[in-house]
Amino acid sequence: MKTMFFGCCLHCPILAAVIYSSVFHVCELQSAPFSVQGPPDPVAVAVGQDVVLPCHLSPEQSAQDMEVTWFRDQFTPFVHRYRDGQDQYGDQELRYQGRTEMRLTNGSVNLRILRVQLSDKGCYTCFVRTDLGYDEAVVELKVTASGSAPLIALQRYQDGGILVVCRSAGWFPQPQLLWRDPQGQWLPSLSENVAQDEGGLYTAESVLVLASGVSQELACVVRAALHNQEMESAFSIADPFFQNARPWKIALSVVLVAIVALSIVAVYLLKMKGKYEKKIAAQAAELGDRATKIEKQAEELEWRRYAVPIEDVKVVLDPDTAHCDLILAADGRSVTRTDRRQDVPSRPERFDPWRCVLGCKGFAVGRHCWEVEVVLDGGGWTVGVSREDVRRKGEIEFGPEEGIWAVGQWAGKFQALTSPQRTLLPDVHTPTRVRVALDYELGQVAFFSVDEKIPIFTFPPVSFHGIKVHPWLWLGPGTQLKMWP
Repeated sequence: MKTMFFGCCLHCPILAAVIYSSVFHVCELQSAPFSVQGPPDPVAVAVGQDVVLPCHLSPEQSAQDMEVTWFRDQFTPFVHRYRDGQDQYGDQELRYQGRTEMRLTNGSVNLRILRVQLSDKGCYTCFVRTDLGYDEAVVELKVTASGSAPLIALQRYQDGGILVVCRSAGWFPQPQLLWRDPQGQWLPSLSENVAQDEGGLYTAESVLVLASGVSQELACVVRAALHNQEMESAFSIADPFFQNARPWKIALSVVLVAIVALSIVAVYLLKMKGKYEKKIAAQAAELGDRATKIEKQAEELEWRRYAVPIEDVKVVLDPDTAHCDLILAADGRSVTRTDRRQDVPSRPERFDPWRCVLGCKGFAVGRHCWEVEVVLDGGGWTVGVSREDVRRKGEIEFGPEEGIWAVGQWAGKFQALTSPQRTLLPDVHTPTRVRVALDYELGQVAFFSVDEKIPIFTFPPVSFHGIKVHPWLWLGPGTQLKMWP
């Protein structure tokens, strides 16, 4: 959308996007006579403290008669809303009730969040609307938690030395545990372990074997990830403690334990041999049956692939359906979102306010496929198909109930736009090229990653009722998509 938004996405773990929820109520607005601006960098705050998310109007003007909404993944329920000269709390998210304030002074529409929780971290959208238009900005909030000072424990003798464990809990984000000798040199640890509790806080543990005469004086340092905070605990061990770390005792103990363990295992295996032989034979027979079924299914799929081939179609985008912020290439094979309103005639079939466009050709029979390449990903994208009778004006819910079947980078996450809830696809790396496959007779829409040559998602079969189905695209700010072949 603007430089501020791109900066937020750059710092998030996954590319963020300008998010309009399925219940976004914005009807045919023009470009606003103002811009909404936020900070170029994320805002950081410790758990339990209050924080102010900056947002202001440019040029500076009063927002008393405007509608100001702060929201996260969806427009409703919201984080905080000001409208008709007063704060509105009817559809506020439960976790923010009693914890938000907003003051409108000197063009500022800052949001204050009280008693910040770990779950408050993420990207917030500051949306401002008047009768003349609207604009928005995104602010990223990073939440930190400072944990305990390092706790050092001497565990046991090991490898001729003493096993030392350093542990620190209650951190966010994940901290770093380091060992330092008296000369200030960092020492490698034997092993490290990091765990996260139900509240999302991290506990880090680092193990070191301290040898006699090498580094008997050490310090364990825990270092926060988002700031320069460090906590340190030091300790020293006298030489007499190392005299008891005799390797032969350890070796003898290990041998005795190994002999006892092997004896127990041998007896157990002899008793269980007969029982498991039958079980293994039954499992082998079951696996053989499964292999036969899979082979038959593979043969059937191979036959269908040649008997009913999928037609690769050349998709040309329809300029009469493209939102006025979208620029189509001369050949109609690529589209770019600029957020600068183009001088195009108003048509009933043109999308507004959603930045969408359809393919010129619709399909009412057969199996077809095409590919969409993400040339530039500035603020999210979705690709798929829609029925020809999909609504073009006002509120549109992206999902099968509206006549849209699509996947894409939406709300900062790669997901399928299913109804009533989106389906996250965490196991799929966000592709740069997506293959869309349509089987009209079966009523099936499937998506594949061309990058990794794997399936992404297949929608449940539906009936299109004889209505044509067109290629469909939605573009976020600064995004460019290209059609293949």
